[in-house]
Amino acid sequence: MKVLLIANSAKPEAIAAGRKLLKTLGAREGVSAEYMEGVDQTCLDDLQDRPDLMVLLGGDGTILQAARFLARYQVPIAGINFGKLGYMAAFTPEEFESHLPELLAGKLPTTHRLMLEASVYRKKLPGRADEGESLQPESRCLALNDVVLNAGTPFRMVELTVRVNNSDTATFRGDGIIISTASGSTGYNLSAGGPLITPDVDAIVITPICAHSLSFRPVVVPDRCTIGIEPRRLNEGTHVVMDGVVVHPLSADHYVVVKKAPHRLELVVNPRQTHWELLARKLHWASRPTA
Repeated sequence: MKVLLIANSAKPEAIAAGRKLLKTLGAREGVSAEYMEGVDQTCLDDLQDRPDLMVLLGGDGTILQAARFLARYQVPIAGINFGKLGYMAAFTPEEFESHLPELLAGKLPTTHRLMLEASVYRKKLPGRADEGESLQPESRCLALNDVVLNAGTPFRMVELTVRVNNSDTATFRGDGIIISTASGSTGYNLSAGGPLITPDVDAIVITPICAHSLSFRPVVVPDRCTIGIEPRRLNEGTHVVMDGVVVHPLSADHYVVVKKAPHRLELVVNPRQTHWELLARKLHWASRPTA
């Protein structure tokens, strides 16, 4: 088995654990391991062989940063948490060590997480720019959690038209909009009043950010839908933000198309905790009031 270890280069404890794990795996018969700090496409292109397993040492942010590069490899990814929440990075270092034999034997369960593909186009003709799918986008990126259009400086409300499968749904004013997966429903979407969605539901959430309307509530659509967002009025600092790590400035002659990505991210599940236990323990979901 070939294992790729990727440590968050900003976390000394993750680096130390990664180097230690490299020695541990190297001592196991039939296992070869490779180690890197940080991840980008150039590093991955230099790999000698496609790994059978990837281990990310960092936290949920590390997984978000790496997901857009790693999804295309279609191999299981196990996350060891050195961050705060540890929602997707499901293992503590101690739990990972105790489950290592099962992991290497391929006996641990996995979950296949929906990812989004966001493309930013420059409109060539007036009207519905999403009909011009043949146009080359200015940028295209994958996101595991969400694609966000935020108002930016000088922090006036922006005006956006939202289309689902090329049908008009709403034009609204507010601080922006969040297009989220089930994985991302526990993040920015939740803070903005959107619903929680279990990871095995193939759906996309459309959540306005502080809409200047009492009737524009978050909606859930099937993952087969294509969502188009056309700016009507923007600020100088308005941006498209993908998983909080990829940013593209937005102007009035842009058009954003968000749809299901061609690949899913396969995450190894910690068998000691269910999704509902994670919600209760990490996010204190449905907890009773305390004095």
